[in-house]
Amino acid sequence: MFFGLTNSVIFKIKMGRRKSHPPLVVGLAGTAGSGKDTAASYIKHHYQAEEFRYSYLLVKALEIFGIEISRDNLAWLMNILKRKYGQDVLTKAMGKTVRELAQKKIIVISGMRLPSDYKFLRSFKRNFLVFLDAPEKIRWRRVRTRREKSDDDVTFAQFKKLMAGENERYIAGLGKKADFVIINGGNLPEFHQELDKVMKKIL
Repeated sequence: MFFGLTNSVIFKIKMGRRKSHPPLVVGLAGTAGSGKDTAASYIKHHYQAEEFRYSYLLVKALEIFGIEISRDNLAWLMNILKRKYGQDVLTKAMGKTVRELAQKKIIVISGMRLPSDYKFLRSFKRNFLVFLDAPEKIRWRRVRTRREKSDDDVTFAQFKKLMAGENERYIAGLGKKADFVIINGGNLPEFHQELDKVMKKIL
């Protein structure tokens, strides 16, 4: 089977295969403005993780077609895809992306929100779900300040209405199933400290 290889080389190949470990997959879920992407970026840079974001799949599609990046347009695209291809269409897309591109020992996936996302995460042998939250007014101020989407500059009443939308309804349920919950109501260094505590427990 290993033509042209010495016994010592064959032994090293077999040992290498035996020692390989499945990746550690950290899923991040939480409310808008709770710090999911900030957490993903921190874990990526401080723990040499590979980062994937659910939102990126939709944002990239809107960018390709020259459509404004707004919450309304993201929800519109998501709902069209779900009606045509099923509730788990984005979960399947993320699964395909991770299987084809992931190479590192630690993978962090930001933006989990559906039951199918939870099932996908738990399909990995080594997995943890981290749920992020913060007081509502703090989250509203963060969203308004960062303005990642064209319609992020909303009143507090409008923000509360957006958070009651169809695409947000499963998020609280994920919080109940999470392995770790972080209330990100303080400053950035404090948030990083909480993330470090979680990562030390799971590594």
